[in-house]
Amino acid sequence: MKQLERQKVINYKYTTTFESPLLACEINESSLISKASLETLAPLVPTDIDYESNLDLLGVAFNAAVVNKFNKNGDGMNAATAVEYTNNFIHKPTNIEHDKHKIVGHIAAAGYSKFGSNELLSQEQVKDTTEPFNIALGAVLYKTINENFTILVEKSLDPDDAAFQKVSASWEVGFNDYVLAVGSDVLSEARIVADPDEILELQGFLRSCGGNGTTDEGESVYRLIMGDIYPLGIAYTLNPAADVRGLYGGNPSKTQVFINDKRDKISQNNNLNVNNQKNFINMEMEKTLNELKELLSEKKFSKEAVASMTDTFAEAIRERDEQYRKDIETQKAAKEGVTKEYEELKSSVSELEEKLNAANERILVFEKDKKAEEAVASFNTYMDKLDETFKLDDQDRAFLATELKGLENVEAYEAFASKLEVLWKHKNKEVQAEFDAQIQARIDEEVAKRISAASTEEVKIEEALDAAETTDSDVSNSNEAVASEEKSFRDKFKAAFSRDNIEIS
Repeated sequence: MKQLERQKVINYKYTTTFESPLLACEINESSLISKASLETLAPLVPTDIDYESNLDLLGVAFNAAVVNKFNKNGDGMNAATAVEYTNNFIHKPTNIEHDKHKIVGHIAAAGYSKFGSNELLSQEQVKDTTEPFNIALGAVLYKTINENFTILVEKSLDPDDAAFQKVSASWEVGFNDYVLAVGSDVLSEARIVADPDEILELQGFLRSCGGNGTTDEGESVYRLIMGDIYPLGIAYTLNPAADVRGLYGGNPSKTQVFINDKRDKISQNNNLNVNNQKNFINMEMEKTLNELKELLSEKKFSKEAVASMTDTFAEAIRERDEQYRKDIETQKAAKEGVTKEYEELKSSVSELEEKLNAANERILVFEKDKKAEEAVASFNTYMDKLDETFKLDDQDRAFLATELKGLENVEAYEAFASKLEVLWKHKNKEVQAEFDAQIQARIDEEVAKRISAASTEEVKIEEALDAAETTDSDVSNSNEAVASEEKSFRDKFKAAFSRDNIEIS
């Protein structure tokens, strides 16, 4: 079971840090009343330690993280998560700049404070709130582990020192799950994104994923850690991401006490892993100068001591001068290299912009030509369809050519064609053919009626002629003429009732 629990800690998919200012003091009356902010957090400083007899220990208190608000790294947590896991930080180690091999203390107490004023709050007051608040911790610092760091911490408590407010606290946690918050660094004002597909689409904008923290549209994107949270401890850092920086506390003791421990101290033998090394160099110089001033003020030193000190300081100055010159040359070379890279990059970007502009122009020409070709093809298609549908003359085609040029898409053509079906119904080839067939049928019917009537009249005439007496040969010739005329009677009717001679409304 223990092995499984250990494995669970190691295999957290993500880690993040929450950085805030450190509030520190040695427990004495002056420190408790020196600053209002420190006074409010004083109950978190471990009180079960006699700091007067344990000169190698320093009690500290600090705001470790802001809840319901996202830090500059783009991470945050809600009140429910904070309340569930805050106490798990107790007895976890503290280190320098997240170097787990440089442990300098441990966490001893946990609580909550009001964002902005550091007024202590109860769990009941914060568990359901949507307002930002702090997670506050109390810890013990081991003063003898790293003397240089201890001096820096105490200097950061001194308002009169150049290192005042330089040290802050950075809280590190492990977690497996998160959702996104978009639009605001205040959780209550942000839009929560829990859909896996949308998270996948937006997570590339997170600072933790290499983005700049904003979408292409300018919306801020943050990571709200969820699920199982595992506190890994805190680090003291010179580069916090919190909105408020620095140390608050009483004036530190000017008398440094370091125990002469002859055991091999790995943490003291290694170089201090802090980003800004110049702070420690200056600190060492100040310490040396103070020691020299104390020695000179006593006026109890021999010529040999003076000579030794002179040689020592001369050598130190020479070494520092050489190092200074090397640093200047290194910085100059680095600057020249950066300038050269910048110019090369600028030139490359300019060239790429020219190529991009040329490509865009070609694309525009291509799209214009393609659009023209598509317009011509569409015009021909539409014209062919209308020519197949309607009986058109030259005037009709000229009208259609003007109208079809203004049609942007198929939908516009279909709407125009529907109007023509109504306005040009008489020009529709199918309708006209059907109409002509009806007219022809009526003509044939009328001709048949007239022929039938004419045939009846012809019979009556023939009967009358048969009853008449024959007179002479001229009559016979006349009958032949009438007979001939009667033979073409049917043809005359058909000619009289042709489609060209009849108008039907």
